Amino acid sequence: MDKKHLIILAGLPGTGKTTSAKKLVENFGGYELIIQNDLRRSLGMKKLGKTQERVLRTLDKRVNECLSDGCGVIIDSVHRYLFRRHQLYGIASGCGTNVITIETKCSEEEAKRRMLARQSSDNLLSDPRSSKVYHRISQLWEEIDLDFKYPGENHVSYMIYDTEKNQIYKKRVTLGMKSFVDKIKYTLLKY
Repeated sequence: MDKKHLIILAGLPGTGKTTSAKKLVENFGGYELIIQNDLRRSLGMKKLGKTQERVLRTLDKRVNECLSDGCGVIIDSVHRYLFRRHQLYGIASGCGTNVITIETKCSEEEAKRRMLARQSSDNLLSDPRSSKVYHRISQLWEEIDLDFKYPGENHVSYMIYDTEKNQIYKKRVTLGMKSFVDKIKYTLLKY
């Protein structure tokens, strides 16, 4: 049996996280897809509160359970904060699991075009078509390169997927992860 990993999809709204996550889960057996907005909905959240503690702890618990059981996990969320990404890296490390962080990118114009093509709001959370969300999150974005400023993340690989140009840039591939990172690259670029 192949060892399963934690795959984190991160990026601004409209950059292709959910589409990429679905491609990966369709092509990789033994992976559970967790879409953070769907988790919020399942917990009955009607709007985004000042704290996401309940959502984050529920997500963390599910990730830990899956990884401990040998199941891989793909998480689809903005993951804009360095500290939050580090929390997930820590869970994976505690489970003896490697992490691949995939940052999805595209031009702001393309992201907004994609957002406008989404279905209108389901009256939960924020409007998925609103460019205000894009701007608010972009102002809070903490670059993923900062995740590796200090030692301790030797189990975390990092790649950027330009979904508009359909190109992948391998920024950091950890020991023993080259073939799996190549499999991700092939899967994303193929479909």
